[in-house]
Amino acid sequence: MAEERPPKAVNVNIGVLGHIDSGKTSLCRMLSTVCSTASMDNNPQSKERGITLDLGFSSFSCDAPDHFKERGLDVLQFCLVDCPGHASLIRTVIGGAQIIDLCMLVIDVNKGIQTQTAECLVVSEILANQLVIVLNKVDMIPAEKREKVLKGVIKKLRVTFSTSKFGTELPFACVAASPQDNSPPIGFDGLIEVLKSKLVVPERDATGPFMFSFDHAFPIKGQGTVLTGTVLSGSVRPQQSIVVPALGEAGKNKKVRSLQMFKKPVPEAQQGDRVAMCVAALDAKELERGIVIGEKFPVPTLDACVCVVHRLSYFKQAALTKAKFHITLGHQTVMATAHFFCPLDGRASPSISSAAAPPSGGDAPAASPAAQGKAAVPATSPSLAMGCGALAAETQQNWPKSFNFSSTYLHIDELFQPGAPVEYENNDGDMIKICEGPGLGRMVWYVNGELRGEVTELMFEPNSGRLSIQEDQPLGIAVDSASVVPLKDRDRVVYLLSWLAQKCLVPGLPPVEQEPLAFVLLVLEKPVLCPLGSLLIASKLDFDIHSPNCRIAFFGRVLNQMDPKDLSALRIVKMKSKTGNLERFDKQERTLMICKDMMTADTDFSLFSGLKVVHEQTGAEGIIEGLYGQEGKFKVRFKEELKVKTDAKGNVKSGEQITLYFKRFNFEKSVRGFIQ
Repeated sequence: MAEERPPKAVNVNIGVLGHIDSGKTSLCRMLSTVCSTASMDNNPQSKERGITLDLGFSSFSCDAPDHFKERGLDVLQFCLVDCPGHASLIRTVIGGAQIIDLCMLVIDVNKGIQTQTAECLVVSEILANQLVIVLNKVDMIPAEKREKVLKGVIKKLRVTFSTSKFGTELPFACVAASPQDNSPPIGFDGLIEVLKSKLVVPERDATGPFMFSFDHAFPIKGQGTVLTGTVLSGSVRPQQSIVVPALGEAGKNKKVRSLQMFKKPVPEAQQGDRVAMCVAALDAKELERGIVIGEKFPVPTLDACVCVVHRLSYFKQAALTKAKFHITLGHQTVMATAHFFCPLDGRASPSISSAAAPPSGGDAPAASPAAQGKAAVPATSPSLAMGCGALAAETQQNWPKSFNFSSTYLHIDELFQPGAPVEYENNDGDMIKICEGPGLGRMVWYVNGELRGEVTELMFEPNSGRLSIQEDQPLGIAVDSASVVPLKDRDRVVYLLSWLAQKCLVPGLPPVEQEPLAFVLLVLEKPVLCPLGSLLIASKLDFDIHSPNCRIAFFGRVLNQMDPKDLSALRIVKMKSKTGNLERFDKQERTLMICKDMMTADTDFSLFSGLKVVHEQTGAEGIIEGLYGQEGKFKVRFKEELKVKTDAKGNVKSGEQITLYFKRFNFEKSVRGFIQ
């Protein structure tokens, strides 16, 4: 008689998130049969304050549903990750959410959506594909009104969640984890059935390189140090050699003595498993959170990195270049200074070239190999996330897997959100805003905050910078507006507007192949151990914790490690300007103007020869031809004679200004490196 096959179990990590006092810990206690070392508010401060201060872990098992059994899986082992809901501790949620397969968002049915509820929804969107809404404390609703009230609450919440990536068809479960009258919990079986029916079979791969994320460490006398955490990639067995990168040389050549999963010895743990790993000759006092890796897969220490990023629509504050953000990556949250940039595609550049360097090619400053950092690892390498959520999965389809150092990029003052309204101040001083219209084939435009009409066609003239709409109407407050996008904003505006117009099916601008990309250079205040390719989340955790506004600004993926002392490999250009004045016409040629007040006698004129200047009053463009005399004066040739007023001696009257707009590489220290 053949032996019966032992039941095969799969571990599923359930993140339990929600606002403070929504009842997350009580819910976990109601569900759990086994608690780990970090579970149930064991932290002394947690007990004193009555709130969860750290990630807590507990578990329960049940028979697998049919769609799991069809894959040969008989038992579901649920690992509950109780995340803190207190506003100042949202960084702990973000740090721990990278190990979560499914999120349970716990809402106090009597209070509805609260500040941290919304932030936890954002985290769920980024890091989880599956979400179950748990309405807790239903015992506080009178029994005779409960069904009607719950229907109304669920209906309102579906409308709220309809704008999220999870849509309106979210599963709901109604429970009372800890009834006020000390009666048995309500809704226990119903919640289990919702989880079983909605849970998708997680994809696990035990063959990849080993990486383990631990969140607690404690010593056992005579045995070593126990690290409790989750296997993010690959698998581990007793006697396997590992490395603890945070300890440097002291963390190398370590051996795994034994493994336990919720107090039961196991011969192996693989991707997705919550496990306690006993390691010999390891000092627990030096460890709190971190990662363990296989010997053959070193993890870099990041001081600076280049990332591809996506701004969240929920973040309503400015996300400015040179601002500081709380960056969560590598199981740490550190401060970093952000420098935002995007591709420079050249579609806004005039067709008439100057003597300046081209947007990309051989004239850019050369960078040392070290300055180019380390490229992102292949997709098969480990990262600090077992997967990614609905929002990240959709967004990263457009993301590059590596950073192209040979391309030129454009400095941007503020991180944009693709598809958001495009705003700029035109040459007449009017604030122009163009955004999606009421239907396909239409956009709308505003001047100084006032709606002016619809846009059914857009035209852009690179040589003049003029942006107009159907029937050659100018975008400005006056009918005779020059409708010129200033050179300092031109590349950004055309880059974003081309995509927005294509999305809205408004013709006229050149077609684009993909959604606008945004990148960031992050200069970290403290080094962080983190695999390349890992997900990151940026927040403004210093904002008022009582504010209803979302503090999570953007998320992204690490592409390259950089040396903060040598960033010359990043070909990021920023628009600069120098102003001067017309002095007089040349005596022989009326298209040649003598100009002043832009340069000094000791200026290296070779840097500017051949560059274009703009006569601000008319928008006419001229080319700098050469020096005139020894006092910093110079000659500019225009296509046609300028219509300017002169005095009896032929000198141009004051107020006739010219501006030299040029782009300079942000991280190039030499004076050369201009492009226009």
